[in-house]
Formats: sequence, C-alpha cells, structure tokens
Amino acid sequence: MSFVAAMAASHAPNMLLDPGAEWEEFMTLHYRMAPQAAGTRPSLEVQRKLRQDAEKAFAVLRADLEAARPDVLIVVANDQFVNFFFDNIPTFFVTLADEVQGRFTRYRFNYRNDAELGRAILEAGVGAGLDLSFGEDIELQHTQMVPLHFLLPEPDIPILPIFVNTWIDPLPTPARCYALGDLIRQVADASPHRVAMLATGGLSHFPGSPRIGEIDTSFDEGLLRQMRDGAGPALAELTLEQLRQSGNSEFLNWMVTVGAVSDTPASETFYMPDHVATGWGFASWRI
Repeated sequence: MSFVAAMAASHAPNMLLDPGAEWEEFMTLHYRMAPQAAGTRPSLEVQRKLRQDAEKAFAVLRADLEAARPDVLIVVANDQFVNFFFDNIPTFFVTLADEVQGRFTRYRFNYRNDAELGRAILEAGVGAGLDLSFGEDIELQHTQMVPLHFLLPEPDIPILPIFVNTWIDPLPTPARCYALGDLIRQVADASPHRVAMLATGGLSHFPGSPRIGEIDTSFDEGLLRQMRDGAGPALAELTLEQLRQSGNSEFLNWMVTVGAVSDTPASETFYMPDHVATGWGFASWRI
C-alpha cells in the first residue's frame, strides 16, 4: 500500500497528570531543580486550560490518524534510561518483539508489535548503508505512552517503536535522522500495508540541565512555521548545536518524520508552553 499519515506530538509527562494535586507535585519537582524559574506557577485554571488545549490538539491528530485507516503506527521516540544505559546506547533501535507493553502512573499499555515491518526497515537500512540496532526486550515508557493514550487508546492496530538517541553524546545529526525517515518512507510505500508514523518529544525543554524551566518559544514557533511551509529539507540543515541551545534535542525524533514527509506542508500545527518546563508542540501531515 503506502505511507498514509504522519504526525508529531510532545510527550511531556504532565499531559497525563490531572490538574491540581498531580500537577502541583510535578511543578514542585521542576521548580526545586530550577529555583531561578520559581516565579509564578500556573494556576489551577491555567492547568485546566492547558489540558483542554492539548486534548483539542490531540483530537485533530487522532481524527487524521483514523481517517488514514493505517494498518500499523510507527512510533519514533527516545529512551530515557528505561531500556538503554551507558553499557549500550544505540543511535537508532528497531523493536522486533511480538508485543510491547509498559506502565505510566495509573495507565497500562499493551500493543502488538509489527516485527515484520521492523525487519523490512532493518534490511533496507543495511542496503542503504544505514545500520540500525534491533532487539526484542523493550518496555514502553512515557515517551511513547503519553501520546498513545490520546491517539491510540485501544490497541486496534500494531505499533512499531523506533528509538532515537537524543540524550547521550554523540547524537545523530538532524540530516541523519532525516535520512532514516526517508528510508522508512520508501519501505512504507513498498509495503502491502497502510503505514502511519508518530514522532514524539519536545518541543523546547532542558531536562537535567541548569536551564531546566526555560522554554524557547521563538525557536519552537519557527520550527512549526517551517513545517507548515513544507521546509523539511531545510530543517535537515539544522545543526546539533542549534537544537541543544534551544532545548530541542528531542526534535531529532521529529526529524525522522520530517524526513518521511519531505516537503509536504504540515496541515495542522499547535503550540502551547506549559509554564513549567516544556513547549508543547503538535503537527499533522495529511498524506
């Protein structure tokens, strides 16, 4: 069949936390780490508005996903020391398990995994000089589960988790991630199935950094504008230093999807800083 849909969404944990006590606990953690940012915390009213705005954005992406009727959803995300540690940090990792599962707060997730598509991507990568790591023993984490909660709450179709190293140097370049997305698009277009892709992460935030709490709204909005303009090839020219300085290393996950859509303009984008740690971003491409 073909590549039928692409989307990207933040995976900030507080998207799945209830406004009020859960949010307060989350904010206390972040403001404790960044006392210089401990000014005005978002009120309960602001928390509720953010949750509503995020749900509206996810509703648009979910409608696009359902309209595309995919047979499988590739989920591109980063690991945060759940599956990989300093003894083994793959640049790109493809999941070959029969099923994948995980737990985040009170939510449990269990999906079938499309190992056949995963193997096709691995073989295509070897042929193209893009060697990918792979394995079976994978646990889902908030980087996948937060957006999946809103976009694929019922495991009606299999997923295929692909991991990108966005945490530990050396990171892949945006151009390298773009090339992986282009390769996945070729495999999807040759597949007998309808393939959709979801990238997760960001936008700007600085976990584990003295700058935690900062949000680079200007850079974030520029990224979204370029995606609306269909400037995918230009985004591949970004440098790692530009992404690091803006708190956007997780945009490398998005770059894989940008590589798959190339110069197709994003049909919808949404943006909302959470006033705590992260610029929440969303995009959808109707292929």
